[in-house]
Amino acid sequence: MVLKNQRGQTVVEYILLLTVGISLVYTFYRSQAYQRLFGENGTIGQAIKTESEFNYRHAYPRKAGDINQVDYGGATHPSYYDALSGQTRFFGPKEPYQ
Repeated sequence: MVLKNQRGQTVVEYILLLTVGISLVYTFYRSQAYQRLFGENGTIGQAIKTESEFNYRHAYPRKAGDINQVDYGGATHPSYYDALSGQTRFFGPKEPYQ
C-alpha cells in the first residue's frame, strides 16, 4: 500500500481553523448585543465617556447626584477643597521662602 504525501495538510487545517475563528469574532462584533453595550452609542461606552469627561474637567471622581456644572468662583469647589478632611487638595511650602 502506497501512502500519499500529506505534507501541507497541517497548514491547511490551521488556515481553516483561523478562518472559522475570525468569522466567529466578526459575527460577535457585529451583533446587536455587542453594539448595544460597546458600540458608538452603547450603554457602557457612554458611561465610561461621561465619567472620563467629568473626571478630566473637575479633577475629582463623580458621585451620584453630581451635576456637570461646578462653581469655580470660590475656594470651596470640590476640585480644590476636600470637605471630608477640611483641607485643600494642593500643597505648598510650610514656611514662606526667605
